[in-house]
Amino acid sequence: MKLGALRVLPLLFILVAIVWLELRPHPAVAQKEDKARQILNKTIEKFSEIKAMSFTVYASEERIFKDRVPLNFVFEYTVNILGHGDLKIDLPRPNGMSEIYLDDGIITYFDKTRNIYTQGDFTGTSSEFIEVLRSDFQLTLPGIDLANPELGQMLDDLITKSVYVGREVLPEGVAHHLAFFNDQVDWQLWVYEDSGLPGYLIITYKDLVGLPQTHLSYRGWNLEPQLNSEDFRFNPPEGAERFSLPALSAVENGGSSR
Repeated sequence: MKLGALRVLPLLFILVAIVWLELRPHPAVAQKEDKARQILNKTIEKFSEIKAMSFTVYASEERIFKDRVPLNFVFEYTVNILGHGDLKIDLPRPNGMSEIYLDDGIITYFDKTRNIYTQGDFTGTSSEFIEVLRSDFQLTLPGIDLANPELGQMLDDLITKSVYVGREVLPEGVAHHLAFFNDQVDWQLWVYEDSGLPGYLIITYKDLVGLPQTHLSYRGWNLEPQLNSEDFRFNPPEGAERFSLPALSAVENGGSSR
């Protein structure tokens, strides 16, 4: 009996090794840098050709505090885009909703909870608009850059190395696992094989203490939403009060507060 058991053990080890090899990414595939860039470029090109789209981002953003305690903050936002000049972002909050509009060169931030809003002129590019949201409104909106039609022009600055990891099975389907690196951040992107749309994104901030990460899930992609220009035009509801902010960063690019 003991001799028979000893004969079975090598077979078990072989079976375990086979399963492990089947599940891990193949090293030969993981070295295809050009393939990762090609898939990313196709996704960016797809966005640049779309006249309207909407999607929702679910984010888990890690922050490292002074005592080195990492905490994750979970939130979501929905983006609606029409052409290259109209944008609306919905930001659900525990006690209400905030909205951001970009319409015909005017930025509007509307706090539905308190029924207050502020506006400013804006004549910059979409990438500059995203920077204004981050600098003036402290809205990082991680992951929104993937839908930026100008992202293709920024890739050389964002990527110093790329790796095609392989194909992986996600709950929503098979996806290409891509990895990109630079001095400030490492980011991994999963792009669905059938649609060419992003599914998941993980960002690691190497220049911040504790190497915090942001995990993003893209859902609800709609590349043919029924949108019109009126959906992006802010009309203050009854009783809404306007408040003023310090001059926006857009002033340097031709904008001004209103």
